[in-house]
Amino acid sequence: MISFRYHLVSVVAVFLALALGIVVGTTALNGPITKDLRNQVNDTKDQRDKLATQVKSLQGQVSDAGQFASTYGSQLVAGRLKGRNVLVVSMPGTSTTMLNGVRNRITAAGAAVSGQVALTRDYIDASQGNAIVSLATTSATRPVDITLPETSDASQLSAALLGFVLVGKGQPSDLTQVLGGFSQLHMVNAEAGLKASTDVVVVAKGALGSKNTYGQASELAFVSALAKNGGHVVVAGNDLSADKTGLVGLVRAPSGNRTAVATVDNADNAFGQVSAVLSLADAISGRVGQYGTQNGADALFPAPAN
Repeated sequence: MISFRYHLVSVVAVFLALALGIVVGTTALNGPITKDLRNQVNDTKDQRDKLATQVKSLQGQVSDAGQFASTYGSQLVAGRLKGRNVLVVSMPGTSTTMLNGVRNRITAAGAAVSGQVALTRDYIDASQGNAIVSLATTSATRPVDITLPETSDASQLSAALLGFVLVGKGQPSDLTQVLGGFSQLHMVNAEAGLKASTDVVVVAKGALGSKNTYGQASELAFVSALAKNGGHVVVAGNDLSADKTGLVGLVRAPSGNRTAVATVDNADNAFGQVSAVLSLADAISGRVGQYGTQNGADALFPAPAN
């Protein structure tokens, strides 16, 4: 008769055998597994080092390109805008450094800056919508020849008014009246003696954020209105402006206006400022492109003129 003690000894023997098998198996496999993991770690380190080297090399190339543009930028753009009058518009938040850089490249290309207009934060503030609607429906401000969109959307109405007069449409007095109306609302600051022009560079910086949908609509409608009224328009921004809520990104989006408005997303450096001038020259010739290093760019810079 098989006793309980026999069963107990048998069960213990089974567990001891399993434990011994696990130990032996682990010991046998430990060497190859450890070696394989070590090789994978070493391969990853090698890849990391190679990528770091590539990044350093690319950074050096970008630095060299920027230095080249700083040194020879004036020669690269010389004569490309000869005899043209270019209007410069700055969007809210634009840095003075980027704005001045773009202006300097424009004059180096042989053009005259016909004036500068700065849109303020009030212009892209949804709470100011009623004031814009009132301005648009005031006969003393509204140009006689303009056909405003049939809407109460302030972003569309403000864009229609400014887009019309800034490119020179309407009567000579319309520009002064419209700018004066927006100035009284603290939405626009314009240089004294400003003249309208069909050649326009809009300088923008950064993203507006997903919550500021009115600001996004206002900025996109503004540059689209300039193009609709016959303007040759380039939006020159920095890398953050190529975000989906930045003006460059909004123009490049499927719902934007990339076929009519050119963009440059690295205009915060000399290289991009040169590209902005070259892209304006292309736009005047009927070639609209998207340039820079961020999403939606067609190329790093415009192709050399034939």
